[in-house]
Order: sequence, then structure tokens, then C-alpha cells
Amino acid sequence: MRILMTGGTAGIGLVAARRLIAAGAELIIGARQPDVAPGDIQSGATLERLDLADLSTVEAFLRRTSRGPRVDVLLANAGLQNVTDGRSAQGLDLTFAANHLAYYLIARRVAPTLAEGGRIIFTSSGTHDPEKKTGMPPPLHADALKLARPETDPARDAKRGDAGRRAYSASKLCNVMTARELARRLADSRSDISVVAYDPGFTPGTGLARDYPPAMSWIFRHIMPLVVRGEHTSTPANSGRLLADLATEAKYAASRGGYFSVHGTAAPEIEPSHLARDADACAQLWDDSAALLADVGFPLNS
Repeated sequence: MRILMTGGTAGIGLVAARRLIAAGAELIIGARQPDVAPGDIQSGATLERLDLADLSTVEAFLRRTSRGPRVDVLLANAGLQNVTDGRSAQGLDLTFAANHLAYYLIARRVAPTLAEGGRIIFTSSGTHDPEKKTGMPPPLHADALKLARPETDPARDAKRGDAGRRAYSASKLCNVMTARELARRLADSRSDISVVAYDPGFTPGTGLARDYPPAMSWIFRHIMPLVVRGEHTSTPANSGRLLADLATEAKYAASRGGYFSVHGTAAPEIEPSHLARDADACAQLWDDSAALLADVGFPLNS
């Protein structure tokens, strides 16, 4: 099994990568700093440079990894939370660019070439659903044009921290909606492909808040676990194991845009948010994302 993966050098992705390597998978991992990956990952996987915040490195990564046998699984796992008004190399909101737009581009490029019975997995988050009590500001919309350029959004939070966290939950909403729309668009041409969105639960210890200021990072690591409790709280070991299962277990092969969320030691399929189930909104996000790529110099052929 040949697996193309992001976020395989830390957090839940590292757990999943180790399990997949142990199972005999040929793992290709995109990473910002391949040379600082754990030793067993460097020896057990092929590491390629990839910066999700720079679409030129995404295109270069895709060109390099398209050589050789077809990929069986695309595992889009890496993500970030940024509260510093950061921008991508193309001048777009950093969180939106890295967590959604880069993966949209990767999925558009990889999906048509996947091996028969291939799988695509997007790591999302329960924060995408306003009805869930996650402790994070929920998304207000999935308007790609405003999310990419938040200075144009009149509903943007005045406080930078709130705006950054809401940008994260909105990007995770985009992941779910992209999975659903991708599955719909593959129904005629590649109905053999499984598409999944995955919520790993609230998982302290993954480094997701590494870009937070020190005080906010401390709150995320020490206070948030006290607020977000119960079956939706997980560990890197548990969520990483389930992520690897999504890539390999037969019971997930039938999913066509399903949303699976960690509850205890399992990841049952549940309904995503109301907006994520809006087919028109999903199609609009898809089209607007393609328009954004074209606008910054990365047009899609179809």
C-alpha cells in the first residue's frame, strides 16, 4: 500500500505513521522540515519537503511524488492554528491557506490518479460544528473569498485571538465540506474512491497551538482539557491509531464523504454540522476555492 501523507512527523500523525510503517505501508510524508523528523520516520518512510503555506512547494511536492506506482491513500492530516494575522506565501490568510486551500489543491491533483479502491482522508475537527461545545469560536460561514482575505469580512472578530481561532474552526468546516463535495464529484468518474473527514477529538499534547503566545498556549494545554471533557477528549495514541485505521480498515472503504468522530476508543460516523450538509454551500466553496487558486497563479485544468 502506497500512502501519501502530511503531518506524519508529530502528534496524532506520528502515531499513525508508525502504525502504517509497521503494517508494511510505503509511506511518503510531506513535511516542512524533513531533516528534524524522528529517526524511525526518516528510516521507515520517504520524506519530502512540503510547506502547506506556500502553494509553490505544494505543486513541487506533487510533481515529485507523482513518479512511481499509483498512490492508494491520500492522508491529509497536518494543520495549524494561527492567531498572529499570519499570511501565506501567496498573501492569503495563513490558517485558511494551509488547512484548506493547500489540501483542496492536493486533492484535486491526486484524486484522479489514485489506485483502484483508493482512499482520501481529511483530518477535520468537531470545532466546525456550532452545536458542539468545544471551547472554540465556531465558524460563522464558509465563504472562501472572505476566509482567504479576512480583512474583507465585516463579521470578522475584533480581537486577533478570537479571529485566529475562528479561522481555524472555519478551515475545519471547509475540510468537511470539501470531502463531501469531492465524493459527490467523483461519483461518476471514480466511484471506487472512498472519501472521509475525520474528527480526532480534543487531543492535548499534539502541538496544534504551537504558534499561540505563551499565555494562550498555557491555557490551551492546561485549562482547555478541564473545559472539554468526556468521550470527545482523546490522546495522540488513541486518535493516531484511529487515523491509521481509516487508511487501512475495510469497514471505512464504503464511505463517500462520511464524517467520523472520535468517541472514546472508536470513531463512529456521525452527521457533521448543518452548513456542512448544505450541498449548495459545498459546491460554492469548491468553485470559489478553484477561483482563488487561479487568482494567485495556480489554475486547475478542470
